[in-house]
Amino acid sequence: MTREQTFFLLAILAAFVGGFLILYPFLKYLVFALLLTYLLHPLRRRLQAKLRSRTLAAILLIVLILVAIILPASYITLQLVKEVRTVVTRVAESPRRDTYLEKVEVWVERIIGEPTDLHVYQGRLLTEVQAFLLKAAPNVLGSVTDLLLGFFIMCFVLFYSFQEGRATFERIKHLIPLAPNLKEKLIEEVKNVTWAVIYGQVVTALVQGTLGGLGFFFFGVPNPVLWGFVMIILSFLPLVGTPAVWLPAAIIKILSGETLRGVLLLIWGGVLVMNVDNFLKPRLISGRAKIHPVTVLLGVLGGLQLFGFVGLVAGPLILALLIALIRFYEEEYLGMETGN
Repeated sequence: MTREQTFFLLAILAAFVGGFLILYPFLKYLVFALLLTYLLHPLRRRLQAKLRSRTLAAILLIVLILVAIILPASYITLQLVKEVRTVVTRVAESPRRDTYLEKVEVWVERIIGEPTDLHVYQGRLLTEVQAFLLKAAPNVLGSVTDLLLGFFIMCFVLFYSFQEGRATFERIKHLIPLAPNLKEKLIEEVKNVTWAVIYGQVVTALVQGTLGGLGFFFFGVPNPVLWGFVMIILSFLPLVGTPAVWLPAAIIKILSGETLRGVLLLIWGGVLVMNVDNFLKPRLISGRAKIHPVTVLLGVLGGLQLFGFVGLVAGPLILALLIALIRFYEEEYLGMETGN
């Protein structure tokens, strides 16, 4: 490597670090904009063909995003924050809390053989649970100015991404230092992984959590938005899943005398919510890459902490792409046979 090449690489690296630090406050909005650009590319192409105007198609898509995604998501976020605080406050002030804790302490003592005082941890546990759930949502109670600025930046990036996305992709593709056949194979691998994560895992989880939350709303279970959000997270766990939420809720309904609502909730959960995973996912990822559940779960939890709601998609996608790139390197350059 020549001195000129070394200089340019170091300069690019330094500029990259500086650029990242500048963009970091708006990272979640930029990630969301890029994800929406990718997801809505087929729709943008159809609109552009009908309207014969790339600019008009981009404007219409941004309006559609604001009406169909941003406004509902903002309302759901406000409800989630409200319900989380209501539940935490109710648990913290419940007169039965100490009785329940004592029963749990007796049960734990029987298992480990030593006395346990859970009262020491109850406040910390409630605080940590509240902090995680609230951090998973955008900080809508924070600075309104920052929120509006972030949305403006997102719409600005979306507009130019819709207009120049293909040219930017071709430029990035040209910069990849691989032989043409390897370059195409790598791009196809990335496409398959992206499709499998977004449509096979994330969309399935969102549909299951939404249906579960609607079931809670229809059959009178308190805090449906909160429990719907919890079901979205649990749907990534293959051995636990959404029944960990709607099944106990239905049983409690039946035992409390609301038999009809409880039975209807059981039917709703068993027929609709659970079968989403069996019916929708195989059709969405048929023939595509299969992502390990551990990768998806860690990506979701880490993504929620880093990006908020956007992390539901961005977190598992980033981890899955990392694993796909490592597998691609092993197969093409180390001659190793790897399984999906």
